[in-house]
Amino acid sequence: MFTFFIKIAAQCLTVILMTQCTAAIAQKLPKVQASSVRAPANIKIDGKLTEWNDRFQAHNLGNHLYYTLANDDDNLYLSLQTDDVFGDQKVFKGGLTFTIIPIEKSAERVAITYPVISMKNRGEMAKGEGGNVVVHHVPRADTLGKKARIDSMMAFSNDKIPKAYKEIHIKGMSDIDTLLSIYNTDGIKVGANFNRKLRYTYELAIPLKYLASAVSDTKSIKYNIKLRTLPILRSPRPSGLVVNITAPQPAYRPPSIDDLFRYEDSDFSGTYTLAPKP
Repeated sequence: MFTFFIKIAAQCLTVILMTQCTAAIAQKLPKVQASSVRAPANIKIDGKLTEWNDRFQAHNLGNHLYYTLANDDDNLYLSLQTDDVFGDQKVFKGGLTFTIIPIEKSAERVAITYPVISMKNRGEMAKGEGGNVVVHHVPRADTLGKKARIDSMMAFSNDKIPKAYKEIHIKGMSDIDTLLSIYNTDGIKVGANFNRKLRYTYELAIPLKYLASAVSDTKSIKYNIKLRTLPILRSPRPSGLVVNITAPQPAYRPPSIDDLFRYEDSDFSGTYTLAPKP
């Protein structure tokens, strides 16, 4: 399993963050999407935002994500992009789960996780073994040579994503396997790519027929988006004697906001109202 670990040089990170902050202020995006959106007629689930003109309906700063929910007559769509390196790293640390909350509390929630990260490739990522890790030192694109290097890294990563992450984790859909191929015939589609700033972009399409238990009389759907710090697929516990060794602890330092984001699950919720046919 191929995994991604992206590290950005401080100079480049500063430039990118300044650019993104300016863009966010200009767009005045809410933390949670407030509007209904009819999906473009030419929508394609490929991890690219061409049909959206690279624009989003919300910017959830606490989760380092831009996102848009949209629909047509048949599907609910999620388009999402990380806003910095912390978001990139967390996606490939534990995966991203999109959950639809049913109207009846006793009903099972529909949850879709992609990419599906395992403890095995988490371990390989941490140890830096072999070819399982890509460390991106992203240069400023101020020369032709640096632009070519960025293009090369982007192309390499985007070639690996569908080869490395071939499964979607499904929960709450009857008659559908828990682990579903990205090339399934059930209508659940995912697409992912890195853009030229090496920000991870993810698109998801879910047929509305699977969400009937969650659509209210007012055509609204409650949802949750979660970034995990632990993979949804765990390794089996070791058999036999397990010895825990306690190492000396460093002096206490209160956790920063970035520490909490990197090492704890984070999520947010909202309500989306289906857009009617124009």
